[in-house]
Amino acid sequence: MATWRTNTTTTDDGEPSKLQEFRDNFLSFLWKLVKILALVIFLLAEFCSVPTPVDTRSNPTDIRQEMDSLIQSGTTRELELDLDNDLDLYNTMMALVTNMKFGDFKLDGSKAQEFWTAYTPAKADTTLEYIQFDSEERRVLLRYSNGINADITMEFDTGYLYKAVILRNGVFNGSILRWAYWNLIGRFVQGYPCYITEANLNGNGIRGDVTVRKYTLRNQLFSWSFPPKKNTQLENVTEHWT
Repeated sequence: MATWRTNTTTTDDGEPSKLQEFRDNFLSFLWKLVKILALVIFLLAEFCSVPTPVDTRSNPTDIRQEMDSLIQSGTTRELELDLDNDLDLYNTMMALVTNMKFGDFKLDGSKAQEFWTAYTPAKADTTLEYIQFDSEERRVLLRYSNGINADITMEFDTGYLYKAVILRNGVFNGSILRWAYWNLIGRFVQGYPCYITEANLNGNGIRGDVTVRKYTLRNQLFSWSFPPKKNTQLENVTEHWT
């Protein structure tokens, strides 16, 4: 019986040409460059971009209803002007700045929090980040945070009170995709909602109607401040002091 045998041979793929090798290396370098640039832009946007306030021009009645809805949903009670705690804070700070005789006075960090704990027990659940007294103008500016929900700025003088509440939409809440979307896209397109309350004051409390407005704070990608201006109050959009 005849036996058939076959011989098979294999051939290796040809080595990549110099042109192909150059192209692959170039594309690899280009991809790395894109990733580095994206990281640099993200870091600049995170630490140095300047938030720009944009007036939504919403109807005050709609803004009040929106604020009430947010408060009822548990966002933060700081959205409303507290006629007890906020006015107590106003009276305490104005008494301090009125009796100052040594010019401006500023505190931040742990020193600010020690001051806050001593003088504002009603806001013990908040963290003071920065406070500034202007004794000549008898004016006080302060910024504090309410947990992870909101950043609050208050500014006042002898006859006027301003309160701005910025809601933090970019906090990680368990959804990595939502967090990534907000930090990479949302804060540049939608912006952070900022609710403004303004009131004229007299010795007995609020005089006239309380004014409410809503702004959005959008990070401007190519509008940077370096070094970052830590205590710049860009959310302050009142015309009272201009």
